[in-house]
Amino acid sequence: MVKILVSIQNGLLAEAMTAMLQESGEFEPFSIPVGRKNSNVASECEMLDVQMALLEVSFVNGTTLETRLNEVKQIRSRMPNCKIVLLCDENSAPNIAREVMLAKKDGLIDGFFYSSVTARYLLAALMAL
Repeated sequence: MVKILVSIQNGLLAEAMTAMLQESGEFEPFSIPVGRKNSNVASECEMLDVQMALLEVSFVNGTTLETRLNEVKQIRSRMPNCKIVLLCDENSAPNIAREVMLAKKDGLIDGFFYSSVTARYLLAALMAL
């Protein structure tokens, strides 16, 4: 079973994503609320010994691309084998979606998904990483 940290700002989406991952039987998800006091994504990844991190990118403070890429650097320095995947909304934030795609192209992250993909596709793609 793959341990995966889920950091998604939207509570309903985070809950649905965590439930989907859990129900698959392939993942052991740990949902970390965005903006939780004294929370550090890299520290949480290390403490939980996750193999994967799914991080939402948006305009919301704590989930901006700049913040997430800083977290990615910290995770990579502590856990070089941890797969890092970004999730963004290509419809409401096309500029963010483009920057996330470029982060993948530049090798900064292992993968990215648009929030409009189906749950089944997202699950299959995560299992393939």
